[in-house]
Amino acid sequence: MATNWSRRTFLATGSGAVAAAAIPSGTAAAATSAAAAPAAAGLAGVEPDIELAKLWWPNPRNVWTPIGWKDHLFRFNVTYNGSVIGAPSPLARKIKEFAADDEHDAKYYKADRLQLDMTPWGGPAFTKSKNAAQPMPDLYPGHFYVYREDQGLYGRGRQSWADHPTPVLQTDWTFSEAGLVLRQSVFAHAFNGADVVTGEESLFAWIRLEVIAADQRLVNPDHDYGFAIRVCRAYYSQELPYNFQDGIVLTGFPELAPFTYTRWTKPLAAGSMTGFSMWQPRGPQLGVLAQNGSPAPVFSQKDAGKTIYNIEAKLKPEVGARIDILQCMRPVNEEREFNPEILLGYDGALADSNRYWSRKPATAATVTTPEKYVNELVARNVQFSEVVASKVPGQNYSTFLTGSMGYDVLWTTPTSMTSHMFLSLLGYHDVVAKHLELYRGTQGTVKPPGPDYYVKHPGYYATPDTVTAIDWLPDHGAVMLAVSTHALMTGDQAFIDTWLPSLLKACDWIKDACALTAHDGVKGLPPAGGASDEGGSVQSIWATAWIYKGLITTIRLLKRLNHARTAELTAFAASYQAKASQALDTIGSQGPKWRHPDGNEYPIYSANFFGAPGVFGEAMRLDAGAMVMVWSGLLPASDPRMVKYCDYFRVGPNAKLWNGGSRKHPLDAPILEHEISSFEPIYSWNIFHSWQLGNRAKFLEGMYSLAAGGVSPQTYIPFEHRGGMSASLGTHATIFTLMRLAVVDDALSESDLNLLRLCPMAWLSTDQDTVFDKMPTVYGPVSLKFRRTGATELTLTWTATWRTKPQRLLVHAPPGFTALIVNGTTYAVPAEGYVVVPA
Repeated sequence: MATNWSRRTFLATGSGAVAAAAIPSGTAAAATSAAAAPAAAGLAGVEPDIELAKLWWPNPRNVWTPIGWKDHLFRFNVTYNGSVIGAPSPLARKIKEFAADDEHDAKYYKADRLQLDMTPWGGPAFTKSKNAAQPMPDLYPGHFYVYREDQGLYGRGRQSWADHPTPVLQTDWTFSEAGLVLRQSVFAHAFNGADVVTGEESLFAWIRLEVIAADQRLVNPDHDYGFAIRVCRAYYSQELPYNFQDGIVLTGFPELAPFTYTRWTKPLAAGSMTGFSMWQPRGPQLGVLAQNGSPAPVFSQKDAGKTIYNIEAKLKPEVGARIDILQCMRPVNEEREFNPEILLGYDGALADSNRYWSRKPATAATVTTPEKYVNELVARNVQFSEVVASKVPGQNYSTFLTGSMGYDVLWTTPTSMTSHMFLSLLGYHDVVAKHLELYRGTQGTVKPPGPDYYVKHPGYYATPDTVTAIDWLPDHGAVMLAVSTHALMTGDQAFIDTWLPSLLKACDWIKDACALTAHDGVKGLPPAGGASDEGGSVQSIWATAWIYKGLITTIRLLKRLNHARTAELTAFAASYQAKASQALDTIGSQGPKWRHPDGNEYPIYSANFFGAPGVFGEAMRLDAGAMVMVWSGLLPASDPRMVKYCDYFRVGPNAKLWNGGSRKHPLDAPILEHEISSFEPIYSWNIFHSWQLGNRAKFLEGMYSLAAGGVSPQTYIPFEHRGGMSASLGTHATIFTLMRLAVVDDALSESDLNLLRLCPMAWLSTDQDTVFDKMPTVYGPVSLKFRRTGATELTLTWTATWRTKPQRLLVHAPPGFTALIVNGTTYAVPAEGYVVVPA
């Protein structure tokens, strides 16, 4: 069922229903953008690394991180301040609207939403005397931005990942004057620790509150230490519309906090720990356990008039003192599920989860560099990709989702990047294939979203109604790209045999769409349709580019297969490309101009070949405009139009409005700030220009800037735009694609494989190998191990399992290196900077 919503509008009807009507919460708080104007990376002559890039980007606000189980319908979300939110997603509520029985009625999903707010106390700044621990303060009486309530101090509770295969999110609070460090650790565990079957299996969050450091010189025996915990219905959501400088902001809606049912407690014991369980009419929802000999946790109602509760959790000021909490996503059966999980305990559940998360497919690649941040970013986002996904109940398919706690549905175009720009390139082939299958089942069942598409077409790819929020025309190209990339990276003949008829029908839809002439747009390109968040029907560069990218990647597959339709589709693609190039000239001649520092005027291209710009104005010119044509293959990066258009966002009039470091609203006049988009960093297409051109300085500035400024530097979770919608996947895929291209590049040429072409100096250590193991390529998996072995010498060993050998294998020397030792053979580096080695 196609709708004409933007993602922001969707929030108003899903998780942000109340937020849509929210009153603006005041002016923006302290600036959080980079402290220096857009400029070349680093100091003169110093190449960037991740530590330098982190200095460009302060911690973002509004971060939340999903904790869950692969393909489960639900996820817990832990905010930067330690709040743990167990709230069934909009997807769950959408599906349940079709259910008939009360057990699965949507109203229960709304009633079950549970949020725990954690506030540690640790000394005289927090309490005045013994036994004076305070409950959580009253909620602010009106809607409030969460970062304002806690002064926006992302770092007040510093987050990191425990050293476990399981994603265990740690939040640490340091109380210097009390000599204490308190920690909250959270991980998810599905009942029995098994793969999901229905997607609705009982899911738990285990939370440990503990003392991890105590300086007995400073600990005061007359003061209490521990946590005040608010227990209430989930009341954090996102506020719409964009307000002030903030965008979509994590907002508190206190009217949502009271439970719809009264809670009560029962005594609880497990091993050497005792406490209580919290109940509601359908069963236990929370378990709280303290060590024997420790103060018993106290449960109380905050206000007799409201069903909001408090837990007073005291901790002895001794290392190892702890309280364990079991939070149920939904109330569960006491005997069959709750009691066995409680008896398993935090440590037992963690051991079970470690076994689960230690499993990897045999084809999985690994990336190890001297930069731990980079290694963790890749590894944790592999986990996020499968957590922010769902087995759709009642269906035979799973799907990746666009986000968690906000975008818990499927926008196919950006979400497809998790496949073709991330997991496919990391060897998670079975995972990708499983999450693509839904599109084969719905191909041809949905009419393309545009007034010039009058009927359904058997080749058109669309998103199933059960998971879609908005149908976008570029979705078709995104599915083709994901499917053909998977086929190229695996050579899986069974997959190819299954999907090839579908891909050929998809090509036919593109040809038939381009043959339509009864429209006012550019003939020979797909007519106008819904293309992006802007809504309306436009013939957008964005949709044109995604569809072309899907087409040419499919053609690359057909060439590998020596398919009979290769020549026909190649000729069609050339015509498509020529028409898009001509259309760009047309809109350039009709639109505004800007004066370049070289003294000449150049076009400011509309984001659309046909159709009026939408509500986001110039932001779409950057993220979904002409620069995407290079990534898609429609134009080379060396095209003067592309060179000057990148300059527009680097040094044009918008950069002059940047104002020396003041924080930008994401919809402000867009710029490239340290080479990434000031709107949505995921769409920093200019970095692909720098890659193609071999512009090392701008490429590495953009790659590292995206790695530091496009994700939380503490949890590595991506976001839509800085300070806005967190846990919105996609940016991780752009980052990893760039990292891979820096080292293993099968995209620059259709016949060559380039190694180390733009490899960062930070990955050339004398103390540690950099390893890219079992990296999939269109030629077969390749394994690399390399390090600096002399002042100007680099040693590389590689192996490959070729399906098709590249015509040439080129090993590039980083700047300043004069000798390459490749698989034991020494090569002097020639003037062109690379050597050709036997494949």
